[in-house]
Amino acid sequence: MKHSYFKIPGWFNYSETYDIIADKIADDGKIVEIGSFYGRSTSYLATTLFNAGKENVKIYAVDTFEGSSEHANLNLPRDFLPEFKENLKFFIGREMVIPCQGRSDDPKILERFEEATIDYILVDGAHEYEPVMDDIINWWPKLKPEGVMFGDDYGLEAVRQACKDALPKTGAEMIGVNSSQEQTWMSSRNGQHEEFTKMVPGTNCLTK
Repeated sequence: MKHSYFKIPGWFNYSETYDIIADKIADDGKIVEIGSFYGRSTSYLATTLFNAGKENVKIYAVDTFEGSSEHANLNLPRDFLPEFKENLKFFIGREMVIPCQGRSDDPKILERFEEATIDYILVDGAHEYEPVMDDIINWWPKLKPEGVMFGDDYGLEAVRQACKDALPKTGAEMIGVNSSQEQTWMSSRNGQHEEFTKMVPGTNCLTK
């Protein structure tokens, strides 16, 4: 299947990380994407998994589908979940992509996932200090022991500070960051970050 993610509005610059995830994840794996917007990154990941024959992997797209304060000037629709569903209808129909509408800190959303059941978690919702910190702390227990949490926009001061403040509270071992764009940071419960930092071009270990 050819990729069509580039036709979907939004931002996406961590395809290398998603390629690694698609290669490493088991066929019954679970991925949570916090901040899916119109589904640009979701489409890339789902297509890559589909092409790898991993149609049983579940991608849970957690988003209000209303935008955040940083999107105030974009004149977004009040609720763009219908557009997301249209963009991902092929994968939603196959239950590869499951939209989860709501705030990422909503107990009703969090309660849908048992502890230590998720393989990979992307944190790319609101890029403000408190939301990033809350997402790391709230979702960290949901990761499997060998799971990996990663995110975007580490170059933003609020994101960078939230990572530095939140990750030690989780017992995370390390953060990695793409040195070319300071975009993708990663943390692992059991040293999986080492494989990622070796495999993602331009990625360095920052803290331990």
